[in-house]
Amino acid sequence: MAAMLRAVRAVAVTGAYAPLEPAGLLAPLQVRWAKRGKRAKRPKRADRSAEQVAASGGPQERIFDRVMEPETPYQMSLTIKQHMRGLMSDGRHNARRKKDLSRYTNYRVLRIAGMTHDNPQEEVDRRGFVTPLTELQDSSHLPRSSNHRRFSYPHTLSYKVYWGPPSVQDEPNEYEGSMVGCTVAVRLCDLPLTQRQKERLIDIVGQERICEKSGVLALEADTFPERNQNAALLGDMMEQLLREATMADELTDGREEVKRPVE
Repeated sequence: MAAMLRAVRAVAVTGAYAPLEPAGLLAPLQVRWAKRGKRAKRPKRADRSAEQVAASGGPQERIFDRVMEPETPYQMSLTIKQHMRGLMSDGRHNARRKKDLSRYTNYRVLRIAGMTHDNPQEEVDRRGFVTPLTELQDSSHLPRSSNHRRFSYPHTLSYKVYWGPPSVQDEPNEYEGSMVGCTVAVRLCDLPLTQRQKERLIDIVGQERICEKSGVLALEADTFPERNQNAALLGDMMEQLLREATMADELTDGREEVKRPVE
């Protein structure tokens, strides 16, 4: 009541209304245990003991720490081998990138949807189900090991490899061409063919695939999503071309027999 009388007097004197402040039992409680304390300070790195400094492993290496003192080729090879081991191993050294996890997730989704064709309990009979990849697996003649050569004549196999930071894109540098396509090049003079068979080979592949100056034949394959599969397809194409070219003598002999008059 006294507080209300003081408020009325203040309005009468100043001509303005002052808000009422609760007093007595209506005043807010001041609880000391609810007061928030100060945040504890983090210990400084310079205050560490000798044991802590020895167990810390030293400061973290930065990129610009080796500007004037670069790593030796041996250290670089160890770093590359460690990175490759993390990508290829399956044990405790296993390391997976973001694009690897994305590919695994996509495979799991396709397998749940029944689109991977690797479910052993499926009821669909796939005998006679032929795809370009299954046809390649049945018809290709690959060497028995990496020590065996598929062709005896000199040739070159070229392809592009993506080397860069991890990426979730299927074609991170698509503007540079396919990363799974392969190209094989061989000189016509190195092929075990006669002049007539070489002419037959040129008629099959076309003049645009052969360099007139160097006489190099180039074939390219970018059909399958894996580089090894495209390389195997190129090998089958070369075998088929040589087989077709060697038939030139048989075709010529047959034509001569037809043209020979019957006695």
